[in-house]
Amino acid sequence: MPFIILLLLVVSFSKGSAQPRFKNPNDSLLFAQADSAFASASRYSDSMLVFTKALLAKATSSAGNLSLANIHNAMGWAYMHRGFLDSSINSLHTAWQFFGKANDTNGIIRACINIAEVYTKQNKIANAIQYLTQADSLCTATGNIPYYTNVQRQLGVVYREAKDYKQAAAYLNRALAGFLKLQDDFRYISTGISLSILYRNLQLPDSSLYILEQCKAVDSRQPASPYRSAMIQEHLAESYYQKKQFSKALEHFSDAYGIFKKINNKGDVAYEALNVGKVLWQLQRHTEAEKYLTEAYRVSDTLKMLNYQYDIAQTLADMYSQNGQWQKAYQYRNTAATLRDSIDLSNQIKLTNELKEKFETEKKENEIALLKTQNELTEADNRKNRLLQYLFSVLFVASVVIGWLLLNRVRIKRRLNEQLLRNQIAGDLHDDIGSALSVIDISSRIALAKSEEPAVVTEQLQKIKQYTAHTMESMSDIVWSVNPDNDNLESVMTRVREFAAEVCEPLHIQMEISREEELDSVLLNANKRKHVLLLCKEIINNAVKYSGCTLLQVNCKVADSNMIQITISDNGSGFNPETVKKGNGLNNMRTRAAALGGSLTLNSILGQGTTAEIMFPVN
Repeated sequence: MPFIILLLLVVSFSKGSAQPRFKNPNDSLLFAQADSAFASASRYSDSMLVFTKALLAKATSSAGNLSLANIHNAMGWAYMHRGFLDSSINSLHTAWQFFGKANDTNGIIRACINIAEVYTKQNKIANAIQYLTQADSLCTATGNIPYYTNVQRQLGVVYREAKDYKQAAAYLNRALAGFLKLQDDFRYISTGISLSILYRNLQLPDSSLYILEQCKAVDSRQPASPYRSAMIQEHLAESYYQKKQFSKALEHFSDAYGIFKKINNKGDVAYEALNVGKVLWQLQRHTEAEKYLTEAYRVSDTLKMLNYQYDIAQTLADMYSQNGQWQKAYQYRNTAATLRDSIDLSNQIKLTNELKEKFETEKKENEIALLKTQNELTEADNRKNRLLQYLFSVLFVASVVIGWLLLNRVRIKRRLNEQLLRNQIAGDLHDDIGSALSVIDISSRIALAKSEEPAVVTEQLQKIKQYTAHTMESMSDIVWSVNPDNDNLESVMTRVREFAAEVCEPLHIQMEISREEELDSVLLNANKRKHVLLLCKEIINNAVKYSGCTLLQVNCKVADSNMIQITISDNGSGFNPETVKKGNGLNNMRTRAAALGGSLTLNSILGQGTTAEIMFPVN
């Protein structure tokens, strides 16, 4: 991780001439570092997610919209490559808003293309086309041919995912011609490979081969790029494999294997060795196939690539079964089963480590927020001192006495407020975080002691997962509650959206959140912010846990000049409010609504879902 960040710093300084001009040198550095993080997100998504969050923490209140937009853009891209698509949309949409505030048309186009790519992965084709249409219009208005060509490429990908292969082929061919005219060889070859995949999906391997031969010709005119050449060879092999021309496929898979081995790209060496082994198996050259497959397994084992190991073990087991070598087949079948269990365990440990990293990150963000608040209070104190100096020249002794009393009162009040805040944070950390970490420590010790009992280990890992999730949620709420930047309703609803994404995404529950644009002008004090957030979280959590819904909708709007209306509805099983068992949860929700000076209305129909409506005054 430190090496990657150092590399990013070096790259960001080397890119300085390509950046927009900034009045603040810190903005220039943040913008360049975000650019480098975006470029590295596909290969180092975990590290880049931590890095971009650190950049956001470094961005002070004086940071410009353009640098903030670029940081959120890189963070959204890292979220996408981590597989957290709802979180990715949230960050990229924030980047889109900041680019708009900065009047950066090119930035808006980039954000639109990125948002469309994530929506495509979610199979939300209509949303993807909406943002690509905006990007297309802006490209036409500004005459930006490179971005226009990139939009055509993305439209091709969108229609390919929608199974409209005819439209997809048209857009990809248009993009291919555009990149050729722009002499953008990198994107030309990338688009050509996408088009070749599309033709293979259409069972048109000859068309796929034709495009790949063109890519090969373009590649040969450029300075050698071994990795790019190897990728072309790999897709040529895939096309010949589809035609069942196994000898040709073997030739190109072998070329790709040789290139990757020469540049010592071990992960791709393992993959190509697996491909070569499969083709040799088809050609009934079992001894050679065994050699490549066992090499692929050895390299994957060295790199701890469990998914590759599992696939290779399955392939070897099938091959040995076909050859009647039952003992080896049985051994690799057992190995595959063990690897599958290891993959599940590895995912649990990885999740625990991620939560631990988030805990440390948010703890640091809390310290930064407190320091920022102290600096603001110090600046306010300095202004007040200057005012008192001016009054001293007019009122003389009386002004000195009154000024001293006022200043002393302010200092005492500030110290009391700071002490109350420290006590509150210390109590929360001791009660929630401390007890949860103790349980995690005990569960970890039990899991280590019972490592030979998978059922016990799984049970303890589930406990660790539950308590780390609770710990991170509690820490996140503590940090959020003391941050003075979250003093408007827009910040509250953003927090609600993040929570909804976290609980809905693992259960594949579709989430639709709509809100009005002017919510950032609605100011709420800290007490109201806390009650609104906890009330919304309780309603959403109940819907996800008990309703069995597949769709959750949240709407926030200003009902009139002084009333806020938040509506949360689901399409779940519903309940009868008259017969349902009354518990603390419903009473707590009504108590919070009363604390807001408003009301909570629940409408539920069995089999049709539940709607909760919160109404409360702004002041």
